[in-house]
Amino acid sequence: MKAILIDVHQETVRQVEVDDKRVLKDWYKHINCGMVEVAHNFYDKMDSIMVDEEGLFTMNENSKFFSVTGGHQPFIGNGLVVGLNPMNGESVDHHITVEDLRSRISFHNVYDIQMMI
Repeated sequence: MKAILIDVHQETVRQVEVDDKRVLKDWYKHINCGMVEVAHNFYDKMDSIMVDEEGLFTMNENSKFFSVTGGHQPFIGNGLVVGLNPMNGESVDHHITVEDLRSRISFHNVYDIQMMI
């Protein structure tokens, strides 16, 4: 399955492969976490951004964030965009293009987030 990784450390947005047989484990690997949650939905594309549900518990002065145009808040750590099959709710290849997503993403450090507050 094709997904899009939002890598806050490299400040890149790129396509990655997720093993169909170990979806959740691969999500954990790409996001670098042990628990995921839906952070943002692109309803027009049937895609969702998954993030570390416990990310704020690990925040420190070196933490990196991203925000998405139209999102309700910045998110700490990496994000993973996955598609949704509306018929059965299962994850599928992403629908949004990497270029479209890249134009909607901004990267931030802790200082940037403090200035936003």
